[in-house]
Amino acid sequence: MKITRQMLFPLAFYKKSKFNGSKGKYNYRIEKFDTEAEGSRFKLTIWEGPECYDVSKAEKKESVYPFNDEGMEEILGVLNQL
Repeated sequence: MKITRQMLFPLAFYKKSKFNGSKGKYNYRIEKFDTEAEGSRFKLTIWEGPECYDVSKAEKKESVYPFNDEGMEEILGVLNQL
């Protein structure tokens, strides 16, 4: 199943909340964080297995993107390659 932009909520959602989802055998989390040097950024975390983020012992792959529509499009591309 292909993930669409509408499935990942507007940017305003991420100012207050994290989003957890899954695709096939992978789980993912999208969240916003702030840095002094670069300002607001997205962090995408992907891991394999049925466990949720907090209890999974699986190796987690993290990547960072700009906190804007272009960053969300990059995340969407990564998720659709899973």
